[in-house]
Amino acid sequence: MKKENYKYIVIILTYRNTEDLLECIESIKNKIDSVKIIIVNSYYDEETKNEIEKTANERKCDFINIVNKGYSYGNNRGIEYALDKYIFDYIIISNPDIVVEQFGELSELDAEIIAPKIIAASGKKQNPMLVKENHFSEYCIYCGLKKNNKIILGVGMVFNRVINRIETLRKKGKFDIFAAHGSFVIIKKVVVQTIKPLYDENVFLFGEEGILAYRCRMNGFKTVYNNDIIIKHKEDGCMKLADFSINNELKKANIYFYENYVLKNK
Repeated sequence: MKKENYKYIVIILTYRNTEDLLECIESIKNKIDSVKIIIVNSYYDEETKNEIEKTANERKCDFINIVNKGYSYGNNRGIEYALDKYIFDYIIISNPDIVVEQFGELSELDAEIIAPKIIAASGKKQNPMLVKENHFSEYCIYCGLKKNNKIILGVGMVFNRVINRIETLRKKGKFDIFAAHGSFVIIKKVVVQTIKPLYDENVFLFGEEGILAYRCRMNGFKTVYNNDIIIKHKEDGCMKLADFSINNELKKANIYFYENYVLKNK
């Protein structure tokens, strides 16, 4: 059977969050041409699964139901499905709590990973997440989490923000960065064909942006910030519904990231 051809495949990973999904889908369909949406549901219960599946069917989106094994596992299953079912140029990994406000046309000359302008509910700009790699901050954050030392952790986080802010102010428009925010990231097909699986399933949640940045750099793929694409991020729609310790997952993910990516790539 001949595969359908789209410029963009959007993977929306959901977990219990039924409130934001419809607006997310509508904004994607209204702002992005030649697009197919795949809804990947990390199973919680029959009620939310049925509601999300109904929304997907009504809006002509594909629907996949999977066990809840986290962000990396869920998005990898969506990517595998997309590669098997469709021909496409770009794959977009999206949270369900985003709204596409503006989407400029992309060209073949763009980098392999594209980080749009993402504006949080607070007004904070979430991209660029990391303009450049910062070993001092990575080390402080790792030590702070490993030793449960809030002072060292705080030093690393503050230093990271300051450096990121300075670097962002020095640059305008489109420019190379190290890591893109994971709530809405645009990825050329060559990346998901080369890095299999794209996301490291040893982390359940958090840390995936840094891991993806390292994996892309190791394979010679560039990440670019593109402020012609504007995304509104409502934030934490799924986090408010999560029934696990966010702090514990954040700690585990960052320690794993440092020990398995930063240390091994020095």
